[in-house]
Amino acid sequence: MTDRTAHDPALGIAYVNGSYMPLAEAAIPLTDRGFVRSDATYDVTHVWKGRFFRLDDHIERFLASMRGLRMSLPLSKAEMADVLIECVRRTGLRDAYVQMTCTRGVPPAGTRDPRLCQNRFYAFAQPFVWIANDEQRCDGLKMVVSSVQRIPPESLDPRIKNFHWLDLTMGIFEAYDKDAIVAVLNDGKGNVTEGAGFNVFSVKGNVITTPDRG
Repeated sequence: MTDRTAHDPALGIAYVNGSYMPLAEAAIPLTDRGFVRSDATYDVTHVWKGRFFRLDDHIERFLASMRGLRMSLPLSKAEMADVLIECVRRTGLRDAYVQMTCTRGVPPAGTRDPRLCQNRFYAFAQPFVWIANDEQRCDGLKMVVSSVQRIPPESLDPRIKNFHWLDLTMGIFEAYDKDAIVAVLNDGKGNVTEGAGFNVFSVKGNVITTPDRG
């Protein structure tokens, strides 16, 4: 007996291998390097009150991340946009979290050469997700400056969106251990960088600043 709620379009629609399906049924091959090596990039755009927020800019950033990781897809920007729009249309959602992902793909048998993989495109739309609930957005969150060091830019350019979240995840656990909710990671030189799913901004003298690296 299947769970009918899993097929409710409002819970999410995914695009995999050229087909649309309930998000709960979406899957990737276990041998895709995106899964076994975190060899993937992604971008997220939001739909708010029935409209995408800067969809073209998010797709352009997605393409820039792909170029940074030497990935390519046989899809134009317009075709990617059409897929994302169709995912949202099929959910019927007015507010949605929409993600596009490019994985390295499955390597041919007997090789680990990433150049031989066919890169794969995935997308999905699901109900909009708040990092903080209503009360937290009103009253604020407890945060710690984590002892965990963020992966340095010399290892991976942080402007390339990626799935390397273990440092961020360990920061989250440290926050929970200290009765906090979120953690911001350091760069090993006494500076803060970013947190899991959020950037750090400082407002001083009517000037907004962000970390210049990391």
